[in-house]
Amino acid sequence: MSKKVFVLGARGIQGSAIAKRIILNGHTVNTLSSDTNSAELLDGIESYSGDLSNKPSIAKALENVDVAIYTFPLIFDMDKATSFTQNFIDAAKQQNIPFVIFNSSFDLPENKISFLGMDIKYEIQKQFEKSGLEVLTLMPDIYLNNLAAPWSIPLVVEKNILPYPIESDKKVPWISHQDLARFITSAIEKPELAGQKLPIGGTLLSGEEIAASISDHLDQEIKFISLKPDDFEKQLIPAFGELNAKEISNLYRYVEKEREHLIHKSFSRTQELLGIQPMTIKQWVESVDWVSSK
Repeated sequence: MSKKVFVLGARGIQGSAIAKRIILNGHTVNTLSSDTNSAELLDGIESYSGDLSNKPSIAKALENVDVAIYTFPLIFDMDKATSFTQNFIDAAKQQNIPFVIFNSSFDLPENKISFLGMDIKYEIQKQFEKSGLEVLTLMPDIYLNNLAAPWSIPLVVEKNILPYPIESDKKVPWISHQDLARFITSAIEKPELAGQKLPIGGTLLSGEEIAASISDHLDQEIKFISLKPDDFEKQLIPAFGELNAKEISNLYRYVEKEREHLIHKSFSRTQELLGIQPMTIKQWVESVDWVSSK
């Protein structure tokens, strides 16, 4: 049965992948955007003007919605994060939304850890737990698509290097945006899972293994370059600013510190519950247009 699904951030990288998969599965999508230009939106998405600071606009976008997908944007401000999330919760309760999926966009710590970005995710999760809403939390890990971003592909295909802030020879869990969307779309049909926090993804790979798979596909040797989070942070500052660069890099400091926890999460249980098997690294590499993306 077709559902009306609210997808926060359907114009963004994660949100657009989620919305596309939901539409392919026969549902319709509402979103909320301060940009009223609908030309960039996929067919099947209805955009409502507004943002998370405006509770009435959220409520309007949530009218007659069966499931709401909440992916908090890349904002490193605790007051805004908690205020915006409370606005969403209040609007969802006003509209009697029966099921909410919180995409945490990354792992969730059990306690605050003094990394602002991680602590924001922790606080949002606590808000949902206290909200009275039926909420399923899905926790992805590191995104393979970061390795095929517009600024990354030229380094791979022209300079034969794959730089990233993880250790080259140690496995960590990865997920593609395509699989993130598949897990979320499957979860839409399973409101009985509300109240759970489920890790999604679970493709364990080292940087060297990823580089080897890309090498095989491109028929040229790609060398993985392990960056220190501090060096990665310095590289991000010109494009993202000091605060954003620090907090994005903190995600990789967290990976470095919590690697054992991350690789031993119960990915197989989630895969069984949602009926999703993540794509292999070979499949992901083959899905990327390495040439025209240069």
